[in-house]
Amino acid sequence: MSDSPSARLNSLTLAGNIPVAVTLELTRRCPLNCLHCYLPETRGRAKAGRELTTAQWENIISQLAGAGALYAVFTGGEPLLRPDLARLCRFATGVNLDVRVFSTGLGLTPALAAEFGKAGVSAFELSFYGRPATHDAVTGVKGSFTRSLASARALKKAGVKVKFKTPLMKLNLPQAGWLKALAAREGFEISFDPVITAANDGNKAALAQRLTGRSLAKAAELAGPAAASAQFTPPASGRPGPEPDFLCGAGRNVCAVGAGGELYPCLQLQVELGDLARKKFAAIWRASAWLKRWRSAGLKDLKGCAGCAHIDFCSRCPGVSLLEEGDLFAPNKPACEMAKIQKKLRGRTRQPSAAPVSHITHAAP
Repeated sequence: MSDSPSARLNSLTLAGNIPVAVTLELTRRCPLNCLHCYLPETRGRAKAGRELTTAQWENIISQLAGAGALYAVFTGGEPLLRPDLARLCRFATGVNLDVRVFSTGLGLTPALAAEFGKAGVSAFELSFYGRPATHDAVTGVKGSFTRSLASARALKKAGVKVKFKTPLMKLNLPQAGWLKALAAREGFEISFDPVITAANDGNKAALAQRLTGRSLAKAAELAGPAAASAQFTPPASGRPGPEPDFLCGAGRNVCAVGAGGELYPCLQLQVELGDLARKKFAAIWRASAWLKRWRSAGLKDLKGCAGCAHIDFCSRCPGVSLLEEGDLFAPNKPACEMAKIQKKLRGRTRQPSAAPVSHITHAAP
């Protein structure tokens, strides 16, 4: 098992149920209408609900920092629609959180980019989907590619690291190489997410864009080892390390807060644990009956998974299983297919998987 600082941090925070990584969903409003978006609000099937005030967010951020959080992601919807985003970033860095923002970049100005630079934001991760015409077809907004790229350049000029974050789907897979070259030319990082999920309300329209077979294998190879957010870190031998009952960091060392103050294990696992607008984080985190049951679960509870030949390479997400299969502990089709692919890829490259603190890579619009 890896003895890197990140692996040790992961193990320690899992053992202590310390919420080291938090995702803060500031709003469910968004100027785009992306065809793969998991938020029903952005697709017009629901109305964006209440949003916390600046003071409420600052109070929650303070509580999370006090509980041991080190990493925070501000996301949406589009967090730039919140006029207090820069202030919240400054506040979060002021309590020693490493801050990233998941965004489309729409609404960013050079002056605002400079504010994020001064606030000490580690990075903006901006959603890009391909060449301009393809990007705009995904977002449903003409000219959105040009505007997002201008924002990326403004952030770079302000000293903020920029990363392209690209969900891969049928519509844009052939353009992944073009995006990778663009990112390199502009001096940006890039990551690919090879799996599209159903929406939070169960709508499966986006799954028409989900890759399978050879296309998924190609996407997984483009994404690299980071695509496999394994439940435990297998060493070079491919066998599980000393934490074989580790299902997922959600509700253990990862959590998320919704726009109205709802506490979730993570944004993909939409089980509401409590209302942080009314109750303290520590009280919910310690006393939640659901979390107690969840934290006592392990591989023994997985249905049809324990004897699987591909389990060492599996990135089964319980949120996807709950949403698409109706059962937290059930296998889900994309994870099963990805596990087979990852086993082949890592068998060829001999690269063990990492054990990231948070496996959510598509939390931006």
